Amino acid sequence: MATLRGHLDLLLNAGSLMATTAVTSLFGFVYWWLAARTAPAEAVGKASAAVSAMTLIGTIGMFGMGTMLISDLPKLAGRRWELISTCMLVAGSAATVGGLGYIVVAHLWIPGLQDALGNAPTTVLLVAGIALNSMTLVLDEALVGLLRGPLQLMRNAWFSVLKLALLGVVALLPITVTGGGLLLTWVSGMVLSIAVLSRTLRRRGVIDSLRPRLALLRGRGRATFDHNLLNLATYLPRATLPLVVTAVLSAEANAAFYTAFMVNAVLAMVPGNVALTLFAVASGDKAALRSKVRVGLAISLVVGLPASIVVALAAEPIMSLFGASYAASASTALKILALTYLAYIFHHFFLAVSRVQGRLRGAGIFSVFAGLAELLAAWYGGSRGSLTELVAWVAAVMVLEAVLVAPTVLRVVFARPELDAGFVSTTSLTVLERAGLPTEDVRTVGPLTGVSAQRLRAALAGLHAADPTHRAVSRLDRSGARWLHMDAPTFAAYARDAVTDLGDAPADAGAMTERLLAEPRGHHPVRILTGGGYVAMKVAGAYGDAGPVNVLLRELIRAAAAERAADMEPLSRHRTVLPRAWWRQGGARPGRWRAALRPSRAPRRPDAPTRPWTPGLAVRYDRSAQVADRLRAWRDRYAPGVSTSAVIFASFAAALRELGLHPDESGATFVVDARRYLSPASLTDPAAIHAALTDELTRGSMRTVMLLRGARAAVAGAPGTPDPREVAADPRPRLTFIDQGSHDALADLPWSIEAAQRVNHSVPTRTGPADITVALSEMGGVLHVTVLFHASTYDPATVARAVELVCTDPTALMMAADR
Repeated sequence: MATLRGHLDLLLNAGSLMATTAVTSLFGFVYWWLAARTAPAEAVGKASAAVSAMTLIGTIGMFGMGTMLISDLPKLAGRRWELISTCMLVAGSAATVGGLGYIVVAHLWIPGLQDALGNAPTTVLLVAGIALNSMTLVLDEALVGLLRGPLQLMRNAWFSVLKLALLGVVALLPITVTGGGLLLTWVSGMVLSIAVLSRTLRRRGVIDSLRPRLALLRGRGRATFDHNLLNLATYLPRATLPLVVTAVLSAEANAAFYTAFMVNAVLAMVPGNVALTLFAVASGDKAALRSKVRVGLAISLVVGLPASIVVALAAEPIMSLFGASYAASASTALKILALTYLAYIFHHFFLAVSRVQGRLRGAGIFSVFAGLAELLAAWYGGSRGSLTELVAWVAAVMVLEAVLVAPTVLRVVFARPELDAGFVSTTSLTVLERAGLPTEDVRTVGPLTGVSAQRLRAALAGLHAADPTHRAVSRLDRSGARWLHMDAPTFAAYARDAVTDLGDAPADAGAMTERLLAEPRGHHPVRILTGGGYVAMKVAGAYGDAGPVNVLLRELIRAAAAERAADMEPLSRHRTVLPRAWWRQGGARPGRWRAALRPSRAPRRPDAPTRPWTPGLAVRYDRSAQVADRLRAWRDRYAPGVSTSAVIFASFAAALRELGLHPDESGATFVVDARRYLSPASLTDPAAIHAALTDELTRGSMRTVMLLRGARAAVAGAPGTPDPREVAADPRPRLTFIDQGSHDALADLPWSIEAAQRVNHSVPTRTGPADITVALSEMGGVLHVTVLFHASTYDPATVARAVELVCTDPTALMMAADR
């Protein structure tokens, strides 16, 4: 189980593909069953021919775009959806051309297909359906490439349900159902399923921009061609095989063969979907190929091999379900096909490994000849007069193919994992560390004495010498979800990059904080700027929250000032700490399960006019040595039992309101030990904020939030969240409040100034375009307020004034808010 937890991305996305096949097959059966009972046979025949044309031409029309996206999307930092929309547009256009070609061929040379086309509106609908089908196939594979397989499952499930529901509506109408009517339900289901998916993606903030840019395809032509060659070389021979059976034997033999072939296709679905997901997962992290292939093979063997043996042993009863003639003709054929399961495994994994390793052209050429060999084997075996001989010859060719491709797969499986030079070992991230991957925090303190970049590097080097596996002196491999531990020379170079010397000139603490905020997430768990007596440190969320960060900051600065090695105990790493904490708080009490499993969520905000927007993170900071005591006195008189942090939060909301920046008072995000959205009765009422927080902490749902965040990181990694391109034309601040409590542990740093004048910034590195994040801490009786926002959204002077009001007289703000 521990091994599988590290491969939940493979399990979840492959499982969603298998579930998609199961759902679409089940509902497809019900759809055609209902169609056969509500529409004339001629209409069903025309509709099935149209759907077959949509599937065939739509698949060819993809032109390798789907698999190209699976390969390239994990490598892109931005413009992912622009590339997806471009590929969908190209695939739709190519499929439209193919659809028009199909119509021309049908009208000129194939009278049977011409009759199946129906009237002009039905023909237009068919072309539209072909284009739309190709686009949805590309979209589904793009979602797999983004490791969002459950979303393509959702779309296909909605498609299956909606087309069936539409067919039910049509069946109830007092009309004769035609082939065009059936086709309309199919195409309408696709359109509606895309609408549902689009709404879901936008609600989750996944889509940044859908504007097609053909320029994004430059440099991808050869790869797309190779993907298309490989796709067609594997798809067309299997699609053509029933035609060969019909040609050399009979239509009756093909009916039995096709049934057995479809039963076997259910088995082949397992390695096929696992291999496709393997390609998606390993494309973004080739270093993980070996472990992913091993787990994928294990899944395919454990799930599919016993099933193939059961099918082989029960071939005759299975085929008897379709009729006695089917059992007599194809029971032995099904047994032979079921025993080719291992060949299917090696074939699919060979394709996935070849795609990841960039050997598309070679795999494509091999697949072309392999497909031709299978067709020739079928022709030769069928010409000897028996379906069993035909299948036996095809199976023999498939086994030979497996023998030829197995070494490519096995070389990956048994290859010894090698670390790059300078790395000596690795440690996988715990669930709690994975949960922190998307986050970072910046701490800036000063002015200090005796601290320099050279001394900080020496302190880190000393810590590394004592414990090279400590997280502070390890490299954070985000894609691999592990810590990489280095030898001494490698770490010395690593530390030089981690600590930047800004010189001895007077420093601007705010500018140092904003510089770290502007840097993208990287592989340094600890990133430091120092100069002018100040130290700014950005720490990855995987390292820890405010407590461990304060300990690290304190020890590094004290060690640097004393010119000694940093001395820190190894951080505890309990892999089950989150599940155990959740269980202790509410899991052991069934009466609390409902509350604990229902974390608060931000409401869906109505659409509003927007304007173009670009990020512009900024920080405004102030402190006060007098306000903390005045706050407590006011609290004891007017709001006894309420926390001082609730009073500060309420006073900041009141300050924004007074300055004309009316905050969104439907709720706010509060961060104590996890993020949660709460909706107090009023954001300017400390008692309401305190009551909402107390209720949330009692319910235990914040543990659920942390567990879900850790599970999501385990499944999908920690991809960078794309910045939106728009913000509301008249934004209302959405507030996030962070209470970091006491920072008195930093009181013994080598400060060069009195407590009332010290700087103590503490902010996260991300906030939404309309968000304002307020972080509070107290050190030596001095209240420190740091506010993070986007200067491209709000006037920095107005935000600075709000911070000043809070640090000057928050009680006056409270009294004004009450009036």
